[in-house]
Amino acid sequence: MILRAVIYARCSTEEESQKDALKKQVEEGKACVRENGWTLADLYVESRSGTTTKGRSEYNRLYEDLAGDRFDIIVIKSQDRLMRNTKDWYLFVDRLLTEQKKLYIYIERKFYTTDDALITGIKAILAEEYSRELSKKINNAHRNRQKHNGPAVLTSNTYGYRKLPDKSVVVIEEEARIKRRMYELCAAGYGSRKIASILKNEGIVGRNGKPFSDSAILRMIHNPLNKGTVVMNRLHYDFESKRTVKVPVEEQFIYENKVPSIVSEELWEAANQEIAKRAETLLAENIKRGRYRGKSKLSGRLFCGLCGEPYYRRTRKGRKDQSVVYEWKCKIYLETGRRGCHNIHLEEESFYGLLSDVCEKRYQLDKKKIIGNMVRLLEAALKEKDYQTDLYRESRQKKKILERMDLLVEKLLEGVISDETYQRKQKELEQSLSLAQEKIKDFQRQKAEGSALRERISHIKKTLQTGRAVEKAAVAEMLEEVDKIWIYPEYMEIAFGWPGLAEAENMDVKTVEYGNLFDYRKKKRDEREDIVELMREDPKITAKRIAGRLGLSLSGVNYRIRVLKKEGRVRFRGKGGKGGWEISE
Repeated sequence: MILRAVIYARCSTEEESQKDALKKQVEEGKACVRENGWTLADLYVESRSGTTTKGRSEYNRLYEDLAGDRFDIIVIKSQDRLMRNTKDWYLFVDRLLTEQKKLYIYIERKFYTTDDALITGIKAILAEEYSRELSKKINNAHRNRQKHNGPAVLTSNTYGYRKLPDKSVVVIEEEARIKRRMYELCAAGYGSRKIASILKNEGIVGRNGKPFSDSAILRMIHNPLNKGTVVMNRLHYDFESKRTVKVPVEEQFIYENKVPSIVSEELWEAANQEIAKRAETLLAENIKRGRYRGKSKLSGRLFCGLCGEPYYRRTRKGRKDQSVVYEWKCKIYLETGRRGCHNIHLEEESFYGLLSDVCEKRYQLDKKKIIGNMVRLLEAALKEKDYQTDLYRESRQKKKILERMDLLVEKLLEGVISDETYQRKQKELEQSLSLAQEKIKDFQRQKAEGSALRERISHIKKTLQTGRAVEKAAVAEMLEEVDKIWIYPEYMEIAFGWPGLAEAENMDVKTVEYGNLFDYRKKKRDEREDIVELMREDPKITAKRIAGRLGLSLSGVNYRIRVLKKEGRVRFRGKGGKGGWEISE
């Protein structure tokens, strides 16, 4: 039986600069296969170096194929062609032996055997140690370059700057103007979240066409690069953990006026001092930082109209079903009780209902129309999508990429292209292949979920119609424009505007009355008065009819009647349900 062999080839770091090193390695492997009378089943030609198997597509393909029946022998130049990582070596050998495959090292003209386990283990350790030393040398070279004020290292994504081929740095003025506006708004007292909202409303977006996030704005404002100062040796690649770690400040290298500045030193300092001041205020007031300043959109916006302190969110169990009920209470009340502040507590669900009414009137929202548009968009997207066509297209694309990869290997072996060209093109094809494979998986999943999507659309439509998702989403957007909401026992004042605008005339303040909606004691007293009035109008009225008239439960009405009886306000004259109510004036 003729044995099937495959060749794995990869350049080491020190060989990458050598002309046609990868091509020669493949030719040597092919010659070995011919000399031994084996059949060449496949080629695994790696386009990049690396100490571990991460990112090495051809090695990972070989490792997966070990579990199949595609070949009998793997041909390599030397042990370190596979990897320079001890752990990965032992994982490879374990699968090799489990699947009963053979490994032939042609530079030594011998097969790997279990008797070689000790020596190959030592070689793996030595190879890993070599890579470790190489990593140290590279890191040391970077550090020396940075220590001696080498060229500034900027990525292509550095907003506002461009690095030229001669390693000099220039300012992109259009982007620089946007950055200056960020700094000016920040120095004027605006937080990063509000700055992001302002820029979004002005139609200003980043290079990717999307609005700036508050975190991205904060990073830009903190970056001293914008005032011309370059900080080097901030990060370091740790070989042992295979992670990038931060370097202590005292070990960093700081060079002022190294690149053109976008903002002045004074503006940079003013903006960053404002950020520091806001952080101290938040810490002192124990207010959570972040996009939403807490778990709710209302966090940091509700304030007591009686004592001026903020409202905090608390939870309690529902009286009937023990469900979680969210309430907002004044800080002073939470600390000292009613003797400190007797303002009302806000039941969140009811409060959102009030805000929803404000939002609907302010923006003239049409819930039915919004839901209809959403459902139509979902249905159109589902109806128009032909996943079978997409699958066929991507499968053909995958086949073409694989054919191009095979052709690329042939051109390398024929000497038509150089190792450098091969590696660059191979990397591009690997990325295209990975993208095509991901699309195929995604289309297969979406095709299988086609019927489930229709059910989900139906469920979404029902949920939107019966729930309050649309209203809450609208209120969430409205709250982006709200500075503060002042809470009073029978009404609230909503101040629309940006933080820092102290003058009242610059604020759009809306008053919303809610009476005794949140004053539960007064509400119950008023409900009892309503019951008395109904009894006065119709002395023979029953508790069931009262419940229907007032929109209360029967047990709730009976409880209120018992209270009225206890107070001596009402009494029933008669027996067996016959008689009428008497009111004590």
